[in-house]
Amino acid sequence: MGINIDSLIAAASRKLGVPEEKIRSAVNSGNVAELRSYLGEDGNRRLDRVMNDGSAAEELRKKYMAGK
Repeated sequence: MGINIDSLIAAASRKLGVPEEKIRSAVNSGNVAELRSYLGEDGNRRLDRVMNDGSAAEELRKKYMAGK
């Protein structure tokens, strides 16, 4: 089972209050700075914490990338 990117984008849109097309465009272009700009200070802090914590990153990888 792979990641359903459309569902993730829709969920992010609802959570962040950003139109789906803006998120989809940033994802498709690989514009990480734009994506991070939607998170706000607290969201960026939490993302940095997870990305710098190998075990947390591995847990997310296993949860969302099963079989990849």
